[in-house]
Formats: sequence, C-alpha cells, structure tokens
Amino acid sequence: MSTYLEARNKLNEALNFINPTDPEAQKIKSAIRELDIAELKEAETEFVAASQGIAEAMAKLKAVTAALQPNIASEAIDKVNGALADITPLAEKVSRLVSGEPAAVFDSGQGGSGVTSAGSVPTAGDEVASPTPAAASAPPGDRIISGKTPDEMIDDILAREGGFVNHPADRGGPTNFGVTQATLASWRGREATIDDVRSLTVNEARDIYRTKYYVDPKIDKLPSLIQPLVFDMSINHGPGTAVNLLQRVLNERGITCEVDGGIGDETIRCAQTGTDQLGTELINFLVDKRIQFYHQIVEKNSGQSVFLKGWLKRANEFRVA
Repeated sequence: MSTYLEARNKLNEALNFINPTDPEAQKIKSAIRELDIAELKEAETEFVAASQGIAEAMAKLKAVTAALQPNIASEAIDKVNGALADITPLAEKVSRLVSGEPAAVFDSGQGGSGVTSAGSVPTAGDEVASPTPAAASAPPGDRIISGKTPDEMIDDILAREGGFVNHPADRGGPTNFGVTQATLASWRGREATIDDVRSLTVNEARDIYRTKYYVDPKIDKLPSLIQPLVFDMSINHGPGTAVNLLQRVLNERGITCEVDGGIGDETIRCAQTGTDQLGTELINFLVDKRIQFYHQIVEKNSGQSVFLKGWLKRANEFRVA
C-alpha cells in the first residue's frame, strides 16, 4: 500500500459527511480519480528507472570482468562474476514486470522481495515470511460461496506483496507485506519506526488488510460471489474506485444504484439483486468494466501501456467461463 491509498481512504471517508449531489462531493471524487492516475504514473517512472539502473550496473560489471587477467586477479573475477549471477535474475524479473507481466514475489539469496501491486516499482528486501495457511486461520463457518474464505483472499494478496523492503526509490518508504510505515502508524495510532515495519508479523498484516480494505469499506457485506474480485479491486484501485466500478456495472445492467464509491444498504441490496439476476455473469461484467478502466488510464497517458498486459491478465484471472 502507498501514501496514495491513505489519501484516497481519507477522501472516501469525507464523502460520508456530505450530500453526494453537492458540488464538493464531485470535486472529491475527481480528486480520487486523479490520485489513482498519479499513483500509476509514478510507478511507471520508478519501474523504468529500476530497469535502466540494473542494466547499467551489469554493463559496468561485465566491463570490469573483461579487463581483469585471471592469473593476477582471479579472486576479483570470481566476485564480479558472482555479483553478475545475482543481478541477472533481478534484471530478468524487472524486465518481465516492465513488459506488463503480473507482480509476483521475487526470490533472492537471502530471502525475497516483492512488489506492492501489478504495475508498482520492484523492490529489493529480505526476511520474507510465508503467509499463514488459510486452513489454520480461517474462522469456522467463514467459507464463502465463491470457494475462498476471506483469509484465503488475503493469502493471494500477501503472495503479491512480499516481505520487508526498503528501496530508496520507493517514496512510500519501508514496507513489509505491502504495509507502509505510514499505514502501520495509522493502524497502531502512534509513530512507527523502520524497525516496527521490519518486525511486523504476517498476522498483523493480515489484520490490516482485512480491517482497512475488506471490513471497513464493507466489502464483507456484499454477496459472497463477488467478494474476491471486489476485494482484489479494493487493493489494486482503492476501496472507493472498486465500489464505484461495481455501482456503475449495476446501473448499466438496469439495476439503479447511486454511484458514490461507498457501500451502504442501497448498494448491498443492488449487488444482491445483481447476483440473483445475473449470477456469475455479474463477475464477467465487472471484469469487463475493470478492463475498460485500465484502457481509459492508457488513453489518458500512453506511457501506461507498458503495464496493460499485466493488468489485463490480472483482471481476466477472475473471469468465469
């Protein structure tokens, strides 16, 4: 998660205190959309910089190796070649991410590193802990119709977020399991240090995701069939945008619902009606709307097209045949 997400959450909270038809509400919603675009634009810039930096480092190391003579500097050659062996896989991973492949946990010699979401800057870190198995952490009776418990949905998110990272190019600062220093401070209600982030447990990270991006935005009140997709959208786009896309889909299918980015009784009723009437087709309509949203981002900024392949793959993973 990033400081952008923190800002979006505060703007969404502000919407709860004003009339949705007021001009101020429209200004806030416009600001939320601009935050989404700004976050993606910054991620692209940092991604490209990371890729170029690794390529330059590899070129310099190869030049050093070529200049050394084995009979007088064999140890130095071994060390440089060892560094190249470590850097090459990182370069390949950055290349895949820049080309639009989905985010994944990276492996390294001392642990792993990850990216916060598809289209985010790659980070180098260590001390990655494996997510707690859902079977052991899911409350009894918590399994939903979609076939996944909330904890299993969070497992998927944690697998993308990775462990502790403190990349100098990440303006969000140090993160662990995708939880930023600012988010942890907000969650704990006090200042959080880098060591606090480093020592964050996977169980607390799970609590943060479940509370701030699943329960608080009331995604847990939606029909269970669409929860995994909307939860993923909440993490990827922010809760307000995720709910906004759902509300727009419902309206397009003839189910009148106010488009305000918040989940209340009306949205819950409309979502249930949509599920009853459309079944799994509602999921596919949501996937289509999400893809449309991605294309709109690229239309506004052609530089974002580098991420489009990964975005589309992520969206289509939820499609029902």
